This record gives sequence, C-alpha cells and structure tokens, in this order.
Amino acid sequence: MARSVLLTSVLAVAVAALVACSNETPGQPSGSVTPTGGTASSDGPFSTPNVPGSPSASTGSSGSSRLENVAACSLLTASDATSLGAEPTAKETNRTNSRDCEYKKSGSFTIGVTVYEKLGIKDVTDRGSVKPITVGKHEAVQGVSPGGLCAIAIKVTESSRVDATASANGDEQRSCDLVLPLAEAVEKKLP
Repeated sequence: MARSVLLTSVLAVAVAALVACSNETPGQPSGSVTPTGGTASSDGPFSTPNVPGSPSASTGSSGSSRLENVAACSLLTASDATSLGAEPTAKETNRTNSRDCEYKKSGSFTIGVTVYEKLGIKDVTDRGSVKPITVGKHEAVQGVSPGGLCAIAIKVTESSRVDATASANGDEQRSCDLVLPLAEAVEKKLP
C-alpha cells in the first residue's frame, strides 16, 4: 500500500513537471531564452555531466556564448519539420542547461533540436555506440540509444553544441534516416 502511494506521488509530480515546463504553439516560434545553473541530461544515447553555469571556452571577448541568444526552434523551423514529414506544431522546452524544440508525426516519429550553450561534444558520454562524423563544416558525433533514438551532437565551439535527435517508435534505422537530414538542415543555421 505504501509503495503504491509513493509510486502514485512520484508519477503525479513527474506529470506536473512535464505539464508546467512545456507548451505547444503552432507555427514558427521566435525569441530566445537563457538557461541557468546546470544539471545532468540523460536524453537519448548521450549522457551529459553536471556543469555549473560558469563562463566557458565558448565565450568570446564580449563574454557571451555563440549560442546565448539562439532559440532551439530558430534552428528547427516548421518548414524544416514538415519537409521531413512532421506536423508543423512545435513543442518548446527550456531546461536548466539546454533549450529544446520538438516536432512530431503522430504515431510515427519525433524529431528535435537541443541547444547546449555550455556543453561541447567533448562532454558527450557514450551511452551506446557513438562515432565521430562531419555535418557540413562542423565536427559532430552520432549515437543510437538502446531504445532506437538516434542523435547527432554538432560542435559549435569547444564548449557548446547543438543536438539533433530522431525517434521512430524504436525503429533505429528509421530514426537514423531522419536524424541526418535534420542535422544537415540545422547545421546550415549554426555560427
């Protein structure tokens, strides 16, 4: 009984947190947000260590990150998403040390972009098979999680990156077929 109550409480808190931290807006979102602090991320095949919100090597002489004012949905527009077969409604989420933009094709797949201002590809920890690749003019690493999510982390600076992700209901091949053109579209918009 106590275990059932504890499980129900944990699930209720998790659902409340998800509902409070995201919103869906049709069309192309605009604007920017700046994350604060640092916590671990465990999305997909990449695990990212805790990183304090201190300045990093990605800062220039002005002290600002090259990704400081980059909204995730400016890198993955509704037009980009629909060209990959997704529906044109974005879900934007702001986390402690990242900003996410996600599009879906109901019952088929989810694609997304995550901006990490203070974490580079060197901060990616292998949670599956991760291999170095090149996307456009940027260094990158690609990995696949045991659940079939395929991700490409694109290096912007030594200590900043943008991740492109795709998940096709556990179909690893379909996920990776989606993530490469997604990463290529995103890479063209990177500094």
